[in-house]
Amino acid sequence: MKHTDRRPLSLAALALSALLLAGCGDGGGGAGEGAATDPAGTSAPAQDTATPDGSASPDGSASPDGSASPDGSASPDDDATDDGTAGPSGSASPSGSAGSDATGGGDAAVVSSAVAAAEDAVGGDARAFELGREDSPASWQVAVTADDREHELYVSQDGTDVISQEEEGALDGDDRDRLARVRVPLEDGVRTALGTVNGTLDEVQLETEDGTTVWEVEIEEPNGNSVDVFVDVENGSVLKIDR
Repeated sequence: MKHTDRRPLSLAALALSALLLAGCGDGGGGAGEGAATDPAGTSAPAQDTATPDGSASPDGSASPDGSASPDGSASPDDDATDDGTAGPSGSASPSGSAGSDATGGGDAAVVSSAVAAAEDAVGGDARAFELGREDSPASWQVAVTADDREHELYVSQDGTDVISQEEEGALDGDDRDRLARVRVPLEDGVRTALGTVNGTLDEVQLETEDGTTVWEVEIEEPNGNSVDVFVDVENGSVLKIDR
C-alpha cells in the first residue's frame, strides 16, 4: 500500500512543475515585448543634417543660404558686395577702374603725339609754336616753324596722322624773337597747364604776358568756364591763371 500511494504523488508534482515552467516562458515573452523600440523596429541614430531654415548644421557644414558655417569658412557670396566694392577675394570694383583719356592727362598725351607728327612731317629743325583744337573735321591745327618759314598742318584727332600740310611763308619777327627764348617746348607747357587746371585743351599760343614770354594755354573746365594758364617758356613755372 505504501508503494502504491507514492506514485500518484510523484505524477502530480511533475504536472505542477510543467505548469510553472510554462508560466515562466510566457513571462519572459512579455518582458521582451515591453522593450522600447522605434516604429520600424530598428534604432534611429541622430542625423547631422542641415536644419530646414538654412542655419548651420551640427557638423559645421555651410547652410543652404550660403551663410558662414560655425567653423568660420567663407560663405559662397563672399566674393563681392552688392554695391560693387571689392569683396574679400580682392576683386576690383567697377568704380575702381582707371580714368578715361577724356581727362586733361589724356589731352596732354594726344598733344605730344600731334606735335611730334607735325614736326616730323616738316623735318629739319621744325618746332611747333601754336596748336588749336578743330571741330570740323575733328583734328588739331598745328603751326610749325623750320628755317624761318611757317607751316600749317592738320593732324588727326588721335594725334597720329597728318591730314594736310601747307607752307605759310616767312616766320613773323615777333614769333622769331619769342621762339629764341623757349626752353620748355609747347607740349610740356600744355602738360603743366592741364596738371594745374582740370579741363579740356582748346588752344595754346606763344605770347608775351607782363613782359615774360609764355605759353598761353586755354582750357575749358567741366563747368564750361574758359581758363587761361600762362606757363613761363624758360623755366616751366605757372606765371598766373586767368578765369
